[in-house]
Formats: sequence, C-alpha cells, structure tokens
Amino acid sequence: MSTDIARLHAVFDLAMRIGEGMLTNGAAASEVTAQVLRITSSAGLRSVAVQVTFDEVSISYLPDDVSTPFTRIRAAGTRVQDFARLTAFEEVTEGYISGEVALEEARARAAAIGQEKPHYSFALVVAGFAVMGGGAALSFGADTLVILAATLAAGLLTVIGDRLARMRLPLFYGQAVGGFAGVLVATAVSFVHPGVNSSIVVVACIIVLLAGLTSIGAMQDAVTGWYVTASARILETIMLTVGVVAGVRGGMLLADRVGADISITGSLPVTLGSALMLTVSGAVMGLGYGVGTHVPVRCLAWIAGVAAASAVIAHSLAGLDMDRVWAVAAASLFVGLIAVVLARRLRAPALLFVMAGVIPLVPGSRIYRGLLGLGDDVVAGALELFGAAEIAIAIAGGAVLGQLLAARLFVARTRTAVSFTPVISAPFTTLRRRRLSIGPRRHRRRGVTEPIVQPSTMTGEMASLPPEIADALDLEAPEHAVPTQSGGTDARAHGRPGDTGSRPGPA
Repeated sequence: MSTDIARLHAVFDLAMRIGEGMLTNGAAASEVTAQVLRITSSAGLRSVAVQVTFDEVSISYLPDDVSTPFTRIRAAGTRVQDFARLTAFEEVTEGYISGEVALEEARARAAAIGQEKPHYSFALVVAGFAVMGGGAALSFGADTLVILAATLAAGLLTVIGDRLARMRLPLFYGQAVGGFAGVLVATAVSFVHPGVNSSIVVVACIIVLLAGLTSIGAMQDAVTGWYVTASARILETIMLTVGVVAGVRGGMLLADRVGADISITGSLPVTLGSALMLTVSGAVMGLGYGVGTHVPVRCLAWIAGVAAASAVIAHSLAGLDMDRVWAVAAASLFVGLIAVVLARRLRAPALLFVMAGVIPLVPGSRIYRGLLGLGDDVVAGALELFGAAEIAIAIAGGAVLGQLLAARLFVARTRTAVSFTPVISAPFTTLRRRRLSIGPRRHRRRGVTEPIVQPSTMTGEMASLPPEIADALDLEAPEHAVPTQSGGTDARAHGRPGDTGSRPGPA
C-alpha cells in the first residue's frame, strides 16, 4: 500500500471514529459533519462529502476527475448519555487539528475512548438521577416525604432502565416501565400520607425520563436542513415520550382502581421564597443530571449554575404575566448563549451545558395534567398535551437560536472557527468555501502568480490553492501565510508532528 493511500485510510479512520462517537453521544448532524470536515480539511483533503443519518456516518473523497472515489461508511451504536466521552472526542479532534497530536496518536486515542471505563460508577449514576428526581420534586414545593419518595422513584426507574437495556429490550419499554413505577410510588405515598401532594412524584419521574432526549439535536437538524436525521430524531423523541405516557397512563388506571388520589395541584406563586427554592432545586437537578450523564468534574458546578439560572428566569418571566411558552423560550435562549461561552472557556462541548440547563424547563407537570384530563375531558386533556408540545418546541428552538447567535458572534469577532462550539448552518461540503472562514481581506499584490493560502472550510488550517482557482474565488492571501522557498506561501504552522508521507493535493 502506498504512503498516500495508507495516510488516506488513516485520516478517514480518525474522522469516522470521531464522527461515530459524536453521533452516538447525541451531537447534532451539523456538529458531526463539521468535525469530520475539520479533520479531513486540516489533513489537506478537498472534495470531501460527508453524509450523516440517524445511525450512520459516510465520507466520500474524489481526488480528481479521473480517480476512483474513496468512500467509507460507519454505523453508529446505541445512543448513550456520556458527556465524558463526547468531551474526549472533541479533545482528540482539537489536538490533531492544532498539531499537538500526531495522526497515529490521535487514532489510538480515539479508538481507546470507547474502551475506557465510565467516568462515574453505576452507583453514582443512579444516585445522580435520584438526586435529580428529588430536585424536581423540590421545585414544585413538595413536602419532605414527597421529596424522598421522588428521589427513591427516580433511582428505581434508573436501575430498571439499565436492567432492561442489558436485556436488549427497546428503550420504549424502559420508558413505559419507568412511568408505571413512578405512579406506583406515588400511589404508595398517597396511602401512607393522604394529605400530601403525591402526584409530584409522578411529575418528577416524567422529568427524569424525558431529560436527555434528542429534541435539542432534532430541532437543530430540522432548522439547519438535515431533514432526514431530524425526522428520525423527532420520531425517536415522540416514541420515547409516548412510552412514558403509556406507562403513566397505565399506572393511573391502577391507582384509580385502588382509590388513590394522585391529582396535581397548582404551581408555585412568584415570591422571594419560591425564587430561592427554584435556585436550589435547579442547581440540584443540574448537578444530578451531570453526574448521571458522566459530565467531567470540572464542569459540574457550571452546569448546576446554568440550570438554576434557567429555572429562575422562566419562573420569573411567567410570574410577570408572560406566556409560559415565551418565558421558557427566553430561558432556553439564555442557556444556548451561555453554553457557547462556557464551552469556549472550559473546553467542553456546548451540548452538555445545554442539556443540563434546560432540565428545569421540561413540562412534566403539563404532561401529567394532560393525562389526567384525558380521563374526564378529552378536549381539555389534549389541549394540555398540545401546550406541553409547544413548550418542548420552545425549549429546543430557543436553545438552538442561542447557540447560533453566540457562535456567530465569536466567529465575527475572531474571524476563525470557535473550538468546542456547534457549527450551525445549512448542509455543506469542502467544495463550498465559506466567506466566514476566510477572515480579513487584503489587497492583492499585482503580478503575483504563485499559489496562495486559503483557510479550510471549517477552521483556520491552510491548504494551497492554484492561482486560477484563487482568482475565480476572488481570494487574497491572509496575513499569516508563510513564504515558501519558491516564493509562494505555505501553512507549516499547522503541520502535524509525526505525520509522514505526502499530503494529497487539493482537488
């Protein structure tokens, strides 16, 4: 095998491992595509097309018009919530692109990520989701008994879900069993202490079961043009939500048979005490979710703060007579904005801050009201469920818009792509040179016919372009182009230590 072909296989292997790992851990199709193209373009490859579907990543490379296309396809595994691994994949990508990590070392690191032990033990994961359930109950002003019951129920459904997953049963059934278990615990609480609002246990379990669904990624894929992937993710979210509804509905029928009252009461009024309670409960939910999804320790305090802030913002705006949907959208917009800022500061994926930050906004109580209403008034119950769907769309839409605005602001100020932030745009390939990545333009020197340097599609890495292509694209050489011995320019600042072999030329 020639050096060029061997290196091509190595670059594609790294890109496929990174893409598959990000897709498995919940990244949107635009983010997966961007990272794959960043790897291939920084390696000097052009004419690369990336196709991301719900469970598959494919890359195709055409060196020139007479060569045979080179195509690789890799299927994604079962979706998991492991932000430690997602962070590791991002770190490998950044290390390779910056030149700090050689190609073979990057491949070895990417391959080892899937073999590493979980960041937290299973006991800590269960404890994290249990604490998250208790925090959700606290946000509704629950009594101590109800908070303890919600904590127990959230931990129980986490264990049940893990056991069913080990039995290779579809996640739909795990969601249904979790919803049913939540109602059973609430029923037991109503018999032990009839005076407490035991329905909060069910609402807390709904929030735990719906947290981490792919609605954010689905919305990002939908608004940015990855309609096939978006359709699959939206259908997945709907089916998993239907599983929760089915389980809760079945438990409610049983509770009605045994005479248990698990009807839900009104929400908290807006007071200083409620704001403080929501701050604490939001931070607890964010912290519990972070431990349950293997968020790195250095980010736990930050995601707890983001979750607390989003809970207070939504509650305060709703108390000022703003419609709940718009209040949630505003809070989600804040989460999206701050997520990009924190991602840049902490060098961690923005997705983990977004997913943790929107947890207090999940419309668990509205879903439960809708299910209760279906038994008495179908129209009223359906309207409540429709309102819950509106809030879910507001959460996803606001979070995606916040990330888009923040990412564009950083790019506009620095003229370079921002590490660890989502690249939200329409589908693209390296054939589409984006003006955004070119940076400040300079006046062309007259009489220059040597190749100039152009930033790659997704990052500031450089690749040499023939003068006729540069003239057609109306590009100027950037200020940091390095003169070559022949009088042209090169980009050796981004060279790969240990990366041997000749680079494939641009198409």
